[in-house]
Amino acid sequence: MGLADKLGISYQAVSNWERGASMPDISKLPELAEIFNVGIDEILGEGKGTRFIGSVLDNTTEDYFQQNAVSAVELSEIAPLLQSEQIGEAFKHVKESAAVSDLLALAPFLSEELLDECAKQAFEKEGAGALPPLAPFISEETLDELAKEILAKEGSKALPPLAPFISEGTLDELAKEILAKEGSKALLPLAPFISEEMLDELAKEILAKEGSKALLPLAPFISEETLDELAKEVLAKEGAKALLPLAPFISEGILSEWGARAFAK
Repeated sequence: MGLADKLGISYQAVSNWERGASMPDISKLPELAEIFNVGIDEILGEGKGTRFIGSVLDNTTEDYFQQNAVSAVELSEIAPLLQSEQIGEAFKHVKESAAVSDLLALAPFLSEELLDECAKQAFEKEGAGALPPLAPFISEETLDELAKEILAKEGSKALPPLAPFISEGTLDELAKEILAKEGSKALLPLAPFISEEMLDELAKEILAKEGSKALLPLAPFISEETLDELAKEVLAKEGAKALLPLAPFISEGILSEWGARAFAK
């Protein structure tokens, strides 16, 4: 009888172990040790990780942490062997001392709830700069919440690295605030992530408050319909020359009208 049959698993799983593509589940270690007539420490090798796994199997994890100092790095080394609940329980003992770089190694094995908690803690301790590496693992709800805090505490410049992970609804909300407080230039790094509807709305405010020159950097993200509407206003208030920088983004109909006026003059 083959190893897969003895363990009640697929041949593919055993093949993955042999190739190093995956590790045996911790629950299979006692069976493997019995099949090969060796100790678990001989399968895993000597070290703190082996002793910790032994404590998991013996249900003495709490005692182990009271008697031994374990780092997040050490936990990440044995994480592939543990079940998600076991990792989460163990992580509670190391999270206070874990750096963001340590969290990255553990992120694929931790629950979203735990990572959300860690992200909030990292922001409080290190600021927004600590969050981008963790962003793919944090819930959108938590990122939306943090984005509002970041804008209030650090300003719009701290938001672009996180923008791909923040909901469009929240970015639209923040965009209004940014325009009011920092002006149109501060919107440009975030423009690819703001909805077209919101940018159309903001474009009208920008034209009214800052003039047509302020529209140019944002023109690629504003709808042609809105640009045409604004172009008519620019043409009426500032003249045909003011439309020239915006010409590549305006419809042929408006450009023809502009050309006719320019020719008439």
